[in-house]
Amino acid sequence: MMRYCSFGLVVLFSVLIGCISYPRYRTGGAELPVEVAVSDSRLTTNDHIRLGLILQEQLGKPYRGKSIFMRGVDCSMFTRGVFKRFNKTDLPRTVREQYRTGQEIAHSHLAFGDLVFFKTERNKVSHVGVYVGENRFIHASTSQGVIISSMREKYWAERYAGARRIL
Repeated sequence: MMRYCSFGLVVLFSVLIGCISYPRYRTGGAELPVEVAVSDSRLTTNDHIRLGLILQEQLGKPYRGKSIFMRGVDCSMFTRGVFKRFNKTDLPRTVREQYRTGQEIAHSHLAFGDLVFFKTERNKVSHVGVYVGENRFIHASTSQGVIISSMREKYWAERYAGARRIL
């Protein structure tokens, strides 16, 4: 009788353990964001898709050239061409001029399509890319052409200068 009673308790215990909620998709507290930022972007879903397709077409294009959609680009030519094609926005030609355009955005409020700027030459703003989410941006790299990079990489994190919202 005692054997059946203990077996019954083990079964009951197992059933109760199975009813406890299990955090299946959580790997730990360290990965959770400290602050949840609300996106101020005014882009529609169709705008996101269209801009994303324009950006995707540019991946792999070589650095520097005469036309963004033909031979190659530099970083400010890249952003200028993308926005011109997306909605006919006429961005200035240089990085410094683009840095003065649009609305300043805090890093915690970055949204898809924002311009992100970096100080890569003697502590002056000299590089620009387009933010694509999850701390990543697409830009024209001098060594690899148009690529996607992480803003968390030490090189970019140390040189981040700010962001501007154009759209």
